[in-house]
Amino acid sequence: MSDEVLTEVTRRSLRVTFNRPEARNAMTFEMYRKLAEAAAQVDADDELRALVLRGAGGRAFVAGTDIAQFRGFTGEDGVAYEQRIDEVLGALAAVHKPVIAVIDGHCVGGGLGIACCADVRIGSATSSFSVPIARTLGNTLSANTLRRLVRAFGEPRTASMLMTARKVDAQEALDSGFLTSLAEDLDSEAEALIDRVVTGAPLTQWAIKENLRRLSAGEPVDDSDVVSTVYGSRDFAAAVEGFLTKTPVEWTGE
Repeated sequence: MSDEVLTEVTRRSLRVTFNRPEARNAMTFEMYRKLAEAAAQVDADDELRALVLRGAGGRAFVAGTDIAQFRGFTGEDGVAYEQRIDEVLGALAAVHKPVIAVIDGHCVGGGLGIACCADVRIGSATSSFSVPIARTLGNTLSANTLRRLVRAFGEPRTASMLMTARKVDAQEALDSGFLTSLAEDLDSEAEALIDRVVTGAPLTQWAIKENLRRLSAGEPVDDSDVVSTVYGSRDFAAAVEGFLTKTPVEWTGE
């Protein structure tokens, strides 16, 4: 079971690989637990600057939740399941550091929910995105997961994806802004992106994530604590001096 989610620390990033290629990386409940642990790990380690998510095998990022786990489900089980998914995705979305999704192949159902929690998403030409529950299980999504899809794709596209069970291909995902780039060499593109992220200013990245999170709540935002933290930081003071004296800055996140 532990091999179904692989973790590795490389170049100041925690790399998480969903590793059930024979099942197109469909998520077991244990895999969701491991994902939540990885989210906690990257925030707890000051040396880590990013969390990177990808699927093994080249056929899928994540093809939803393993359907075998739904046998015998009751309405109460469904509520508990969606609450647990909300907890895991909420923990992933709340990570203070940049989250990068590298998507090769199908990104379906719960996999799309995971990808929606990433800050930056890149894909291959074979990547595709769908939540075909209207033609497969006949289940539903929690309001929180639906909100993430709407934020990522817009309400009209989300409604059409869910109600008609249609698939969004890589080009449409790029055109919609869900993907930031399509790569012929996904590995090289991913490494270049990760390098750009982990060498950026950590407090700037945190501040952008935090204010986007507050804005998504749809309420008036008081960001004075965020602004004060960034402008009062050692990093900002050192960067001002570095810019004026043409001296390279070593970001510390403090």
